[in-house]
Amino acid sequence: MTDAVAPRDAASTDGWEHRPMFSTIDKGSRITWLAPGRSPGRVTPRMHATALLCFVGWAAATLAGSSVLCGATSAGCTPGIGPGWLIGGALVLGYLAVLATVDLSERAQENLGQRRAASMFYLAPLLAGVTVGAAAGADLALDADQRVQQVLDGVPGTEAVLVSAVVAVLAALWGVVVAVRLPGALRLARRRQETIARLRRDGQRYAGRLVLGDVRFWLHSDPELDVTVTYDSPAGQHDVTARMRTSPNRVPRDGSSMIVLTDLRGAVHLELDPDAGVTFEPEERYAPSE
Repeated sequence: MTDAVAPRDAASTDGWEHRPMFSTIDKGSRITWLAPGRSPGRVTPRMHATALLCFVGWAAATLAGSSVLCGATSAGCTPGIGPGWLIGGALVLGYLAVLATVDLSERAQENLGQRRAASMFYLAPLLAGVTVGAAAGADLALDADQRVQQVLDGVPGTEAVLVSAVVAVLAALWGVVVAVRLPGALRLARRRQETIARLRRDGQRYAGRLVLGDVRFWLHSDPELDVTVTYDSPAGQHDVTARMRTSPNRVPRDGSSMIVLTDLRGAVHLELDPDAGVTFEPEERYAPSE
C-alpha cells in the first residue's frame, strides 16, 4: 500500500516541543510522547544517581525540620544546637532537596515521555526520604525515659514527636502505594513509546485534518481537549477520536494538518505535520479561568 505521507528522516530533537501530544487510548497524565528520531527511553544510571540525591536531600531536610519543631516545643530536645542554625540548615537542605527533585522530574519526563511515570519516579525517593527523616527525628526525640508514654498522654513538649511520627507513617503509606504502582507505570510508558517508534518506522502514514472539540479539563493549567482527526486511505474516509494535551499557547487551529500513523494491529498514533506551517489559537482562548 502506498503511503499518503512520505516518511521523514530522523530529525534532531534540539528545540523539539512535545506539546501538543495526542492519544487515542490514554487520557491525562498517561498520554505519552517520543521525540522524532529518538529511541524509547529507559531509566538511566544518571536518573538513579539523581534519585539517590533526592532521597538523601529530603531525609536530611525532614530530619532538620523535625529538629526545628522539636526545639520549638521542647527546649531540651536538641541540646548544643541553636534554633537559628537549625532553621537555617532546614531551609538550605530543603532548597537543595527541591532542586534535586525538579532535576529528577525533568530528566524522567524527557526519558520516559509520560507525566504519570515521571511523577511516580521522583515521588518514590522523595517519600522514602521524608519517611526516614521524620522517623529519625521522632526517634531522636524519644531518647528520654518514659517519652513514649508522655507522647501518648499528650504531655506538653512532646508535640514534635507526635507530628514527626504521623508524617513518617503517612509518607510511608503513600510511598508503598507509589512503589507498588511504579513498575507498571514504567512498563506502560515504555510500551507506549515503543508503539510510537514502531509506527514511525513501519506504519502506514496518511495526511489528516484536525477538528477541535471541547476542553475536558485543565491539568497544571494545561488544557486537554477532545479532538477528531479525519483522513483518507484506500479503504475510504476515517474519523479518529482522540485526546489532545497541550499548553494554552500551543493549541493548533481547527483544520491543522496532521500525520496519521497506523498498522494492521489497529494501533494509531497522531502528530502534527511540522512541514505544513502550523499556526496556533490565541493563548487567552484556552487559558483556565481564575
